[in-house]
Amino acid sequence: MSHKSEPIHAALFGAAGRMGRVILHEARQLATIKIVHGFDPAGAGQYFDDLRIEPNCYGVRDHVQVAIDFSLADAVLDNVACCRKGKVNYVCGVTALGDAAQTAVREAAKDIAVLHAPNMSPGMNLLFALVAEAAAALPEYKMYLSESHHTKKLDAPSGTAVRIAEIVHDAVGKRPEIFSLRVGDVIGEHTIILGGHGERVEITHRADSRAVFAHGALRAAEWLAHRPAGFYSMADVLGL
Repeated sequence: MSHKSEPIHAALFGAAGRMGRVILHEARQLATIKIVHGFDPAGAGQYFDDLRIEPNCYGVRDHVQVAIDFSLADAVLDNVACCRKGKVNYVCGVTALGDAAQTAVREAAKDIAVLHAPNMSPGMNLLFALVAEAAAALPEYKMYLSESHHTKKLDAPSGTAVRIAEIVHDAVGKRPEIFSLRVGDVIGEHTIILGGHGERVEITHRADSRAVFAHGALRAAEWLAHRPAGFYSMADVLGL
């Protein structure tokens, strides 16, 4: 007789934020993963259905196997420390991390599985791979990068744009000029342009809904939940 497998138990940092709410909503549609802890000092005491949001991570219970972090850069040090102490694998989607937080995330990978991605969209991570290939094939072309987001986005350029620039630099030893625009309620749009004699190549990704990032984060969490200690990326999740 077959038995239905239990869903993966997950914790969520930044549960009361814009992305946190979307992740909570999208997770409710899945049978494979269940958010059993939500942490957010700004939303402590609030409820999402039957989930009460806690102020901070003082420890994880309920056999939590993985945590997703969409909080703030300043909170990552404490969040990853909590996961490392509790032996909970850690998915981080927070951008604009300082040097101390980046080091802590890398160090935690010695004891737990850690996945850090500046963009959780599967399509954007495919763009990363395409950009590397295009830049390597056309190193003499002039390269530009434009990115647009909503007016409430704090960092400019975006973490995704910074990552694209790093990929280009790794491929050809130079960085594209970045143009950032904060306008309206744009979810996210990135375009890399490679211009040569008589032609140009444009590779664009547009996010039409925050749900795409939530789906990517949940997919990453499911993939990472039972992985051994180490540092992983969305490319690993997608097999790129």
